[in-house]
Amino acid sequence: MISFFVILFGLLIGSFINVVIYRYPRSESLAFPPSHCPACDHPIKPWENIPLISYLFLKGKCSSCKSSISWRYPVVEALTSFIFYLSYLKFGLTWDLPVFALFGALLIAIAFIDIDHLIIPDSMIIIGFLPGFYLWLGGNSHILTSQFFGFVGLGGIFLAIRYFGEIAFKKEAMGFGDVKFAAMAGWVLGWDVGLVSMFLAFLSATLLFAVLLPTGVITRKQQVPFGPFICIGIWLGVLGGREIIDWYLTFFLGV
Repeated sequence: MISFFVILFGLLIGSFINVVIYRYPRSESLAFPPSHCPACDHPIKPWENIPLISYLFLKGKCSSCKSSISWRYPVVEALTSFIFYLSYLKFGLTWDLPVFALFGALLIAIAFIDIDHLIIPDSMIIIGFLPGFYLWLGGNSHILTSQFFGFVGLGGIFLAIRYFGEIAFKKEAMGFGDVKFAAMAGWVLGWDVGLVSMFLAFLSATLLFAVLLPTGVITRKQQVPFGPFICIGIWLGVLGGREIIDWYLTFFLGV
């Protein structure tokens, strides 16, 4: 039953994240006007706004003008729900659960906004720092040094990539939003788990490019947002970054 309610709450938050993804970059109110069809402005009734179920019931079309509803809406809802469920498995019924489940929802919003607009809003990065303060003020003050070096170190590494990449390729190699985002990751995760997370971010990007480049889905000259890969790396770090470090030390170094 607990798992059910966690999943259900995740679906509801996912529905709100869809609103954030669409409206926030456009500087629109998140509350007004109420949800409506972007094609015909038909107000969405409560029974048409049930996460996942309404999309299936409506067969992915507006009930008024029959315009197609983007597949992204149910995907974001399902993904947010999955993030909440994984958070429950990781943290159980502790205060860590809502903190990091909502942090995961924030990462989803950042990823899709970056995909759509090639930006990572500064305000969302600022909100992303909060879990780090939660860990520090919640009795884990000993991790402050790791957080500080994570903030400075990861931010510095990405700043160097941005600077030297621009020199090498004669164009912007990495957005400054990515630099700030990496610094935020270092603050939340600490320098060690933060490094693992960024390695996983670059690894996931490399694997995806290895598939999409040969198939022509993307081209070498195409500007591809890196924020979503940072989001993947951060979340994998939250779920198992410490375990990955322990495995590496045991397997390769025998520590």
